[in-house]
Amino acid sequence: MQSFNRRQRDTFVDSLIAQSSQVDDGGQGLNIQAGAGVDVQATSPSAPIGAFADQKERIFSAEFNRPNGLQRIAFAMHPTLKNRLDYHAIGRNNILVVDEINTGDVPFYDVDLPENTSVFLAGRGEPTRVQAGSKRFQLPTSSLSRIQQVSYEEIPIRRFPIFDRAKERVAISIAIGEDDAILGVGGVVDIASQVGPNTPVVGTTLNRLVIADAGGQILDRQLQVGAILMHTSKYKDVWKWSQNELDQVSLNKLIAPGYIGTYLGARLLISTRVPRDKVFIITTPDKLGRLSERKAVEVKIFDNVPNQAYDILGWELIGLGIYNPAGVSVIDFS
Repeated sequence: MQSFNRRQRDTFVDSLIAQSSQVDDGGQGLNIQAGAGVDVQATSPSAPIGAFADQKERIFSAEFNRPNGLQRIAFAMHPTLKNRLDYHAIGRNNILVVDEINTGDVPFYDVDLPENTSVFLAGRGEPTRVQAGSKRFQLPTSSLSRIQQVSYEEIPIRRFPIFDRAKERVAISIAIGEDDAILGVGGVVDIASQVGPNTPVVGTTLNRLVIADAGGQILDRQLQVGAILMHTSKYKDVWKWSQNELDQVSLNKLIAPGYIGTYLGARLLISTRVPRDKVFIITTPDKLGRLSERKAVEVKIFDNVPNQAYDILGWELIGLGIYNPAGVSVIDFS
């Protein structure tokens, strides 16, 4: 036991308590069994983990002394080796405003704008829909689901908590699915740039001139430029910028910390889901569109006996829409 430090032991025990807190006990409190003779009581499923601080050592000792306890703890603390970075959602965090929809509520939105064209994601399997002349529109919600399969034989082989990693991969897949529908080819941002009033700007390289032309169209609509959205392959043009493209503030940021997080007040957003031959200039999320979330991401595990595997299913119920296409301008490099 001396090979594990205090932080590692606390982390392991906290994970046990967090897993137990997910069990529905009918509101009668949790009974966490951690090895022989250890019984930790919690008054409610939402009781803070700090309430068990004085018993963490006993829980860890009981787990350690169980059959194969050392191996179980070592596996839980073993890091996962990855060949690439995990994907982080761009759309729901930086482009659209997330609206939580209660059960039974209908996501209706009243449009108080002179531009009255709306772009939204239709039902599952249907193309992105454009609604013209709309003073009120509804975002239809549809399910987005992903499945990650874990075979029986992987469970005793993997040297890390494979179920925890499988849940992470499901969440990553759902984030990619969301961004494909928001900023991918044929997504709501791409369609809004085609049907909106702004004229596409044609460019050969990403420089301050084409950014000024596209961003100026956003400003002409009395909107603020919120972000510059591009594929990772286009970000290499940013690396080639000289002092001709960079203002003094951005140049100082590049020289001192070594990065550019914003350009002329607009955030630089990078995603592999954006079309390679386009760069979007978009306004702030509150002036652009909504992500109606009727059901947040939920993960379920099913025993798939015929295939000798467990199916980890993640799904959510959301609607996506842009009510102000004037807030999207595109630079086309095709």
